[in-house]
Amino acid sequence: MWSLLAPKGRTRQNFNRIQFILIARIAVVKEALIKDGWTITNDPLVLLSKEEGGLETDLGAEKLITAEKGMKRIGVEVKSFIQPSLMHEAHRALGQYNFYTSALMMKADDRLMFLAMPVEAHNFLNEKEIFRRTMSMFKVRLLIFDPETAKIESWIEE
Repeated sequence: MWSLLAPKGRTRQNFNRIQFILIARIAVVKEALIKDGWTITNDPLVLLSKEEGGLETDLGAEKLITAEKGMKRIGVEVKSFIQPSLMHEAHRALGQYNFYTSALMMKADDRLMFLAMPVEAHNFLNEKEIFRRTMSMFKVRLLIFDPETAKIESWIEE
């Protein structure tokens, strides 16, 4: 039965390892957000009900910026970037990011969507012109984190 359900080229052991790493990375980003003063409001954040299409992203968070500006609310999709092709993972992540951003707009939710990625993956991908142009063209908001220290390295808002 597993062979019918498994993604092409993945063994059960490999798939479980990937799922474990992704869950660990979500926990790291959650810890990094809390260290940075954010309150986790949703884990996961449901964007669309099952009847509407069933979309959810990894985390929802909010933070008081200033009394005048009020709360800043975000949705965060965490990507592990552990597959052999980081460019392929970036390609897939962009599709998810765009769907999730559309869902927030459809719901008139004031959250800003962020794509969280490890600093090493960002450094590698950012050397590629196609990555830089695509992130800029689609105005992708990035949260760059260090998975070793559970620290947010940078926020990039195009």
